[in-house]
Order: sequence, then C-alpha cells, then structure tokens
Amino acid sequence: MSEKVDQINKLANEAKKEVERLEDKRQENLGNSINYIENELQVQRLYAQIEAYEKVLDIVK
Repeated sequence: MSEKVDQINKLANEAKKEVERLEDKRQENLGNSINYIENELQVQRLYAQIEAYEKVLDIVK
C-alpha cells in the first residue's frame, strides 16, 4: 500500500512542479491571447489533478 501512496505523492509533486513552471511562464510574453488562455487552462487542469491526488491520499491513508 505504501508503494501506491508513494506513487500518488510523486504524481502530485510532479503536477505541483509543472504548475510552478506554468505560473512562471505567465511572466513571459506568451505571444497572443490564445497562448495565454492555453497556459491558464493547463494551470487549472493541474490544480484539479493535485486536488484529486490529495483526496485519494486522504482516502488511502
């Protein structure tokens, strides 16, 4: 069971790192509004994934 918890933690941490990368990307010139919107959608999708991973961890623990 702890192996699965470790895997879920790893996925959550990877998603958090990707959120940080995308949030840093906000500071860059994204070229046009489509790129900005795509970036924001990815950030929101990752936040949802992180929340799901955390809920699964609560259930598993």
